[in-house]
Amino acid sequence: MANFQLRQFHFFKREPLEDLPEAFKRPELLMASGGGELIFIADSDGSIHIVNRAFIVRSFVAISEAPDTRITQMLHIHQARTLVTIEENVSSASSRPVIKLWPVDKLMRQTDIQPVTVKYQQPTTTPYPLTAVAVTPSLSQIALGFAGGHIVLIRGNIAKSKSTKQRTLHAAPEPITNLHFVTDDIGTSVTLFATTTAQTLVFDTSATSNKNDASVLEERGCGIGCSLVNEERELIVARDEAIYFYTVEGRGPCFAFDAPKVMLRRFKHYLLLATAQPSPMVAAPTLANVSDDSSSLLQDSDSRIYSYNDATTFTILDTKNKLVAYTGVVAGGVRGVATEWGSVFVLGGHGTLDYFSEKDLLEKLDILYRQNLYPLAVKMAQNGNYDLASVAGIYKKYGDWLYSKDEFDSAMSQYVQTIGYVEPSYIIRKYLDAQRLVNLASYLQELHTAGMATSDHTTLLLNCYTKLRDEEKLNQFIHTQEDYQFDVDTAIYVCRQAGFYDQALYLADKFSKTGMYLKLKVEDQEDIKAALEYMRKLGDTDLSAYMAEFGRRCLSSLPRETTELLVD
Repeated sequence: MANFQLRQFHFFKREPLEDLPEAFKRPELLMASGGGELIFIADSDGSIHIVNRAFIVRSFVAISEAPDTRITQMLHIHQARTLVTIEENVSSASSRPVIKLWPVDKLMRQTDIQPVTVKYQQPTTTPYPLTAVAVTPSLSQIALGFAGGHIVLIRGNIAKSKSTKQRTLHAAPEPITNLHFVTDDIGTSVTLFATTTAQTLVFDTSATSNKNDASVLEERGCGIGCSLVNEERELIVARDEAIYFYTVEGRGPCFAFDAPKVMLRRFKHYLLLATAQPSPMVAAPTLANVSDDSSSLLQDSDSRIYSYNDATTFTILDTKNKLVAYTGVVAGGVRGVATEWGSVFVLGGHGTLDYFSEKDLLEKLDILYRQNLYPLAVKMAQNGNYDLASVAGIYKKYGDWLYSKDEFDSAMSQYVQTIGYVEPSYIIRKYLDAQRLVNLASYLQELHTAGMATSDHTTLLLNCYTKLRDEEKLNQFIHTQEDYQFDVDTAIYVCRQAGFYDQALYLADKFSKTGMYLKLKVEDQEDIKAALEYMRKLGDTDLSAYMAEFGRRCLSSLPRETTELLVD
């Protein structure tokens, strides 16, 4: 799939942060955040650095004894105010990963905290690196995914490492790459999404469920760090050709974006992507110590795992408005992404930290106006909860631009959207001057449908119909009006002048315009018989008045019938 259909913009401002704390200059950093107003950084020396909004750093030593042990993964469960770290010995293939839980609030007060170490058993006798971890917000379940293809589920009071039970949930022939829990609002229903390098799976891990059966959502997986769960409880999977959305029921829509993905994160309704030129590898950072058997699994897998390189591109995708909101190169690759304080922070492989702030909606719209991208501006304003009057202003701009290009029909389609917010005379003058009566009539029709028409607008609409000789629409309008908010005498006059006598008669009869009705019958249609029948229904006073006006014409045409009426 090609990306030619995606327009690219710079809707985010990118600023490199200077004079960074010393913690950011250390090698082999990991970065994590989770919506708790804090950013966590782990370095290769075993220290963790907590950064607040003022970029004040509080550090503590997480690993103090084993020199070859590194923190390979880190999660912040902000609902539980808990930091989860995974420690692995990078020089020993037989070591078992250590999972620790750190209470964040205590860490902010003191650094000599003893974490809770999660107790678990390896699912196989052959040790495998821990490639994926997921924890429920309540800390009641933790899922562990291994390079050997096993998923282990631990339930219980994990925060205190008490009364926990472990079971092997799944055994796949390929490495587990990602795990994500999804819970309902009250936490009783728990779903676990899982990806391998070859499959996308879902499990029911609710407390009442003891099933190990996996539902296969698709016979394709993704790389490590290339999936997430959004606020709608959907699993989003980034593959090279596109980005796919899943629910527990199966695959939903997809978003075409062709590039080798190495990282997927989320910010508001945006997707944050790190993409790179393919660099197939056997050992990814979290798979550095895979045994010989599991290494072959990685090599034989159809879903390739990509390493970071100096050509990493950072892209911000707006899936709601179907556009690229930002794209740029990050030197040394993207080592971590944090989304805190309403902004995005990207840690580069060369020790850089870039700050991305979203431009406000007015700035974005101004960019779109300059490129005459009004449909996109309307869509973005609507998705941005712009008020209706402001959205109508964009439709007006769009209509004006189309009108200037003599695209009168298209322009009117936009002007119709402004009814109720833009003064009708502004649009009416344009189409009167251009003698575009068909367009003008359609606008006036919509004005009446919206209940925004005045009597002048109705008179003008009738004039349009009569000049266009559009009897069908004239009849439809006259016969379907519930509230005749126009000058009836003028409407009758317009119809009479244009020769639409039946319509004029209908209005004259409906509104008891007796004199005009008789004028139409006697003078225009010369239907004296019908005029006499109509006058027979009148009272003596009215009959005398109208006979004085029309009697001579009636006597000359139908003397006997006229005399009989006078005698009666």
